[in-house]
Amino acid sequence: MGKVIRSNKDLGAAIRLARKQQNLRQVDVAQKASVRQALVSDIENGATTAKLDTVMRVLAALDLDLSVVPRRTTAFDPTEY
Repeated sequence: MGKVIRSNKDLGAAIRLARKQQNLRQVDVAQKASVRQALVSDIENGATTAKLDTVMRVLAALDLDLSVVPRRTTAFDPTEY
């Protein structure tokens, strides 16, 4: 599932998709990641400033890795964030 993530909303959508593909509930992911279900919901909705280590735990609970790669385009618009 390679997906370009450029915002909290993109990350949340990718996490939600992975969770649903694995037939897991938010509470299941939360238990595996040792976080609150509400935090999983916030992350999925892109409405959080969760710490990176928390996001990494949620990704690990879904057997996902985070990969950093160079952008394909050189244009950068800081107003997109």
